[in-house]
Amino acid sequence: MSFAIGDWVQGRTKDGEMIQGFIASLNEQRNIATVHVVQSDHDAAVGTAVAVLSSWLKPQPTLEVLDYEGPLLDFIELALATRDAEWFAELTERLRAIAQKQEQNGEEGAPVLHGRNRLGQIF
Repeated sequence: MSFAIGDWVQGRTKDGEMIQGFIASLNEQRNIATVHVVQSDHDAAVGTAVAVLSSWLKPQPTLEVLDYEGPLLDFIELALATRDAEWFAELTERLRAIAQKQEQNGEEGAPVLHGRNRLGQIF
């Protein structure tokens, strides 16, 4: 499967650790992708870059969570952490649109899509 830099993926490392993250760089000659790990069953791997064979990766399933305030705030935080101004602008515009839609429809909040706080702990 062909990946591009920035694609969200999941897979396993050579040590069998499950990882989820985004592709930071690619070496197509050697069929290796460097993945910035955002979730793993090995806590020490989170926040690091791991080289993985591209064949051991698959695309991260996409969810339509960007229609809700909670996940959008998490992604805005990630955009700030990675200093991605373009993504930050896109996400904040989407957040404004959701707020306007809720205001027009008289909606009182959105469903909770995940059970964790900013530290990643289940509450």
